[in-house]
Amino acid sequence: MRNVISLFLSLLLLSCNQKNEKILKPSTENKKSDSLDKIDIDKTLFCVYNLSKTTTAIVVNLNETPNGTEFDKIFNQVSAKDSLDNILYQDTTKVQNFEYYDTLGSFKLIKSKTLEREIKKIVDKSYYVYGTKGFSKVTINNVVCGLDECRTNIIAFPIENFDTAKNGKPIFCSKQLLKINYQNNYFDIEKKVRAFDEKESKNYDYKDDIKTKVFANVGDAYFAYNDDFMWGRDPENSKCKFPGRTIYIVKKDQPIKKFWVNGLDLFGIPCD
Repeated sequence: MRNVISLFLSLLLLSCNQKNEKILKPSTENKKSDSLDKIDIDKTLFCVYNLSKTTTAIVVNLNETPNGTEFDKIFNQVSAKDSLDNILYQDTTKVQNFEYYDTLGSFKLIKSKTLEREIKKIVDKSYYVYGTKGFSKVTINNVVCGLDECRTNIIAFPIENFDTAKNGKPIFCSKQLLKINYQNNYFDIEKKVRAFDEKESKNYDYKDDIKTKVFANVGDAYFAYNDDFMWGRDPENSKCKFPGRTIYIVKKDQPIKKFWVNGLDLFGIPCD
């Protein structure tokens, strides 16, 4: 059997950790947290990607299993009612209550009025988005989804007015404000993390050559990404097939650990 499972499961770890866990909306504004152990990270931390030239979004991966997350359960219910899965087969005549949102990127994003209404019941109205240089608070106005027969299926929350000149490229988001630090140089940490990644992925059949980049930290937790930021804007010229975000725990004289990891399969491993 080909040794592909390790990478694929690693990219979907967040979704697996979320199974059977209900996402609750807080009643008050979250206080700034200086430790990841103090927050329910599997329910509050998500990736942010440039999905096209015009759409940057908070992204939630879909498992599409009966016992998946609240996102999966809602999607499955809406899809069964409005026949959203027919979009996979380019048969939109059977699909109800939808419109195309953005078809110019790696995903053909659609907007379902029913899906948007139901998803908004379980998510917050605003999130903190962390870029490579800084962060800002953004408001959720739209809910869209991207469906593919082979690649990762997603629910996405497009964000607007994120100042990339000030905050850099958007990477993560959380509903609780993190006491995140942006240091000038993570060279030593990055070197250790890359050595860890190289050893871990040595026998993977599917992997990118995109090197891990560390850009921020909360104590011993280091935030990193693997991305060329081209696959959404110019898919044909991108070399990144597995964009991802990872939080590593790096402590002196101790083995490196992955605290949290999530990513996308743009290659389409299930169909290979």
